[in-house]
Amino acid sequence: MNTQPSHGGRRGRPPTLDRDEVLDAAARLLDAEGVEAVTMRRLGGRLGVSPMALYRHVGGHDELLLALVDRLAARLVYPPRPADSRQAIVVLWRTLYDGLADHPWLAEVLGRRRLMARSVLGAIEEIHVALCRAGLTLEEAVGAYRVMWQFTLGALLVRAGSERQGPSVQERLRGAPDPNDYPTLAAAAATWRTAQHRDTYLEDLEALLDALLSSSPRSSSPRMSRDGDRRSPEALIARPSR
Repeated sequence: MNTQPSHGGRRGRPPTLDRDEVLDAAARLLDAEGVEAVTMRRLGGRLGVSPMALYRHVGGHDELLLALVDRLAARLVYPPRPADSRQAIVVLWRTLYDGLADHPWLAEVLGRRRLMARSVLGAIEEIHVALCRAGLTLEEAVGAYRVMWQFTLGALLVRAGSERQGPSVQERLRGAPDPNDYPTLAAAAATWRTAQHRDTYLEDLEALLDALLSSSPRSSSPRMSRDGDRRSPEALIARPSR
């Protein structure tokens, strides 16, 4: 007796699926329609199988999203890092930002569902090491990383919103405020209209990083200058906090 799941009567489709086929179909659906469109029933319909057949490859909706996040993170290509710690941090964050921006749904998944790809831990480790080499204590490095991650996540969400068709409510309100009620905003309206369609992530990141590094007294000392402390990260991390 044949106990294989039905394939919806579609001809020409192979009788079995593999995990990559499931992930590929889910990625196409996410890119086209966003997170809310991806259900096991909808995905099964696209693949011509019952939803239960998908559970042979992924344990559920969240596991499916996590597998996609991990696969995309593993495919990121990081350019060579400069010797300068500050510039290495910029290169790592820019690579993460560009890779995540290619798939607008990723920011929502990472922010709202608090998922993390194991394959991105190497980059996170490097960022922490570089922050310590730039003069921060380990505790300060953790705080700086959190600020930069939240900034990056916000920038990705704003970018995803700006790619939608038509003017936004924000553009209408900031673009032409009443000068009698909001004289400063009215004076800034032209600047806002110009900035609205520019991706300023890199320059904003550098300004934020400058502020984070300059806030630590350690990073302003000669031996902790931007050209990088050449001692081992372990020695830097082991230093007691003042």
